[in-house]
Amino acid sequence: MPGSFILLVSLAFLVSAATCLALARFAPRLRLLDLPDDRKRHDNAIPLVGGIGVLIGLLVASLGGGHSLPAEALWPALLLFIVGVVDDMVGLRASLKLSAQVFAAWWLVEWTGVALFSVPVPFVHAHWVLGSFATPVTVLMVVALLNAINMVDGLDGLAGGCLAIAAAGLGYAAYVVGQPNLASFALALLAAVLGFLVWNVRLPWQPRARVFLGDAGALGIGMLLCWLVFKLSLTPGGERVPVTVALAPLAVPMMDMVVVAFWRMAERRNPMQADRGHSHHLLLEIGLPATAVVRLIWLASALVTCATFVAWRMGVAEGRLLGVLLLCSAVHMVWFRHSWLALRRSQAATDERA
Repeated sequence: MPGSFILLVSLAFLVSAATCLALARFAPRLRLLDLPDDRKRHDNAIPLVGGIGVLIGLLVASLGGGHSLPAEALWPALLLFIVGVVDDMVGLRASLKLSAQVFAAWWLVEWTGVALFSVPVPFVHAHWVLGSFATPVTVLMVVALLNAINMVDGLDGLAGGCLAIAAAGLGYAAYVVGQPNLASFALALLAAVLGFLVWNVRLPWQPRARVFLGDAGALGIGMLLCWLVFKLSLTPGGERVPVTVALAPLAVPMMDMVVVAFWRMAERRNPMQADRGHSHHLLLEIGLPATAVVRLIWLASALVTCATFVAWRMGVAEGRLLGVLLLCSAVHMVWFRHSWLALRRSQAATDERA
């Protein structure tokens, strides 16, 4: 393994971990604290500095390891990172954050010059050509990915673990198709996220998270992952990774977001309204401990990623892969709704008896 790669990964991990811990001390002065309320499970104010630590670790590692972050990846991610920091500090209207995400997604599409010009037809070996809808659909896909990552950030270690799995999966895909620079970038991002997880995941000697990712991390890291998907799947030249395969490492957060948004709209509620109605909340209400819920969702994300990658390398058509993922989403949607309704009926019966 080349020394420069070892330096890159080591710097990313160490700088990220050290920066998270150092910034946590200044979080009260910076107003970067997640305060407890009726919707949140933590009892104390937790520093929202994880995303800052990850991105600083990635930048330092890239410079120290002799790599440079492409402007087309850096600037849209930096824009959302700044928006996320401001939101973590003072809180921004949902409409303003959504507008920033749409603009950053459009900027990424325009800067890279690529878009989702066709999409696979589920279960068959064919594609729909999007034509003039290519840019709007691509922007929508990026915004959906960003919000999926942001929404899954609900338990200690959950979002960080999903981001780590996504970075590892995209790094492997880049290696398979002969893109060593993209593979190095993805693994440096993985190392930086792991540096954050040292202080975010629950461990025997760390019963609760010491830092949170924050919107800055969810949006900034999410945009970098979107750029990786673009470079691996949509950029012409050489062997490409099918879009469905590139998105598989983020399939579990995406499924959760789509299912939750669908049932919120079915109940005539704002699909972007924060609540305790996600899959991880349901598992908690069923009775699983928080640590078990996090590990279970990590496992589901890793299994979906591995199964999709194995099927891809075996030559399974992309349309069939997409069809299976959509079928899994439909099953999850039915299970999710049935479980919540059963839980509500059980709680109502308990209240009546009381």
